[in-house]
Amino acid sequence: MTSPAELSRAGHDLASVQRDPLVLEQRDDLAEFVPRLPPTAFVQIARGLREEDRLDLLLPHASPEQLTALLDLDGWSRDRIAVDKARAWLVAIADAYALAGKPRGQLRNIIEDMDPEMWTMALLPGTAVYELDPDDVEQREQALAAVDALFSYETPDGGFIVAVPDNDLGHRVIHVLERVYADDLQTGHRLSLSLRGAMPAQLEEDLLRWRSGRLADLGFVEWEEAMKLFRPLDAKSAREAAVPAAPAAVVGEAPLVAFPSATSGLLRRVLGGLGAGEQGVRAREFALLVNELMSAQRSEPGDAKAQERAFHQAEATVSLGLEVLLAGLGLPAPEVDAFLAGRIAALGLRGVFRVGYGPLATLRKTALALHREGRVSLTKIGSLLDRPWGPALESLSRWLPELPIETASGGVRPIAGLRDVARATELLAQSAALAALTFDPRGYAIDPQWVGRVDEPERLTLGDLVRTAALRRQLPGMSEETAARFAPVDADDLAWAAEHLLVGGRLAPALAVDLRKRCLAIGAPQHAEAFVSAVLLRLEVELGALERDDEGVVDLRRVGGVITPQRMGVWLKTGLSAT
Repeated sequence: MTSPAELSRAGHDLASVQRDPLVLEQRDDLAEFVPRLPPTAFVQIARGLREEDRLDLLLPHASPEQLTALLDLDGWSRDRIAVDKARAWLVAIADAYALAGKPRGQLRNIIEDMDPEMWTMALLPGTAVYELDPDDVEQREQALAAVDALFSYETPDGGFIVAVPDNDLGHRVIHVLERVYADDLQTGHRLSLSLRGAMPAQLEEDLLRWRSGRLADLGFVEWEEAMKLFRPLDAKSAREAAVPAAPAAVVGEAPLVAFPSATSGLLRRVLGGLGAGEQGVRAREFALLVNELMSAQRSEPGDAKAQERAFHQAEATVSLGLEVLLAGLGLPAPEVDAFLAGRIAALGLRGVFRVGYGPLATLRKTALALHREGRVSLTKIGSLLDRPWGPALESLSRWLPELPIETASGGVRPIAGLRDVARATELLAQSAALAALTFDPRGYAIDPQWVGRVDEPERLTLGDLVRTAALRRQLPGMSEETAARFAPVDADDLAWAAEHLLVGGRLAPALAVDLRKRCLAIGAPQHAEAFVSAVLLRLEVELGALERDDEGVVDLRRVGGVITPQRMGVWLKTGLSAT
């Protein structure tokens, strides 16, 4: 039986190899270690070693199942074989066996234990095979003449002439055939014969069916089945679920597993406290969950970046589920891990994921409702919202809601705990409040028709409207009635604002005071400072960086963040109204 210490060490070994596949150079047990690698980890490591030209560390020791997974995950494009990638892996496998000094017949055994049909289908496109009669010299000469413009290869058994395009892709076919014939003449003959008589459409359909079954075993289920992940599981029911019988212990040379990194520490702590048998079960369950999540998001099974993203999404959502299960119970610290271990045993990590998805589903529903009814979107979800609210609305409306990375220029991250849920809720509330501040009569009371009057509505944000309205209200001689009628600001308005509304390079407090007052009027005073920081700060920057022409007039072509006549040329010339 594998002890907890041995399981932890094995998981550590796997994690270190995934980070740096060249670590395999330092091991003297590759023949035992490599066959225990999980299929998806094996493919990841193989890709890394291919870039380092060190596949000799991995492929000669791989099991047929691992090599089959390599082609399943990195030899297809959707439901068609990616001939270039598949052939490259066949070349690598054949070379690895030849260069490792394997006894003759070993490559034959691997081909037979994999899908021999895959070797045929990967080599078939663009390949012509002529079967020869060893006693008919004239037939041989005719076949060679027929393929004179191609790159040809006469098999060592004298039974076939194989012709391919004279390029790298074609040469790979001949290279593989040479390796196979050198390993076993009979296997080479069978492969050439299968190339001669194969029916490509039927063969690819059969391979796709077999591949789909294997991928389902790895967690890459059909999309409709995978979408069941996004059915929330009620926390109350989850707390009351019964614990089934304990899982069997991991015995013998079990496949290696690696636990999630668990940034919050809670998931890692709970999993680390489980017994050795259940640790193995849960780690494998987590790997299946990651793959199922990829299927739900329609990612290619072999997409390395999508797999890494799904890994972190699954980790974050399971961690959130654990927090949801704890919420409101007030358990003493010593009892927390035991309680969560019991819930994992009862629900499985997939069930805990669905518990964590409950708050995410609520966020998604709120985001979509705001998109449809909140006057915050045009062509894209949240396109009228300034940062960070626009990207937040877009990422929170996905099937698996995520948060934008606010400290960077772009990107999103998974929602990993109740603190992130609170931040997402706050961003949605601020988005709705910004729309109210813009259009509500108690806010800046801007007519929504102005959204359609600018030349490029897709580049407009509510912040542009708010900044323009806030600036106009500070212009000299502007009565309350006149200021309430929205209009663009011109070059003279901006010049006056730069001279009178900037004090020591900072925006005059009057604009922030007015904005806070309107936030109070619409019932959202708690969001006022966020709008002051994000919306009015842009106005401060724009006024401090105005560019002027040779005559000292503000160049409206280089002004952003406010509505100017320059942005409304078509409407001002034609009098068109918003649609």
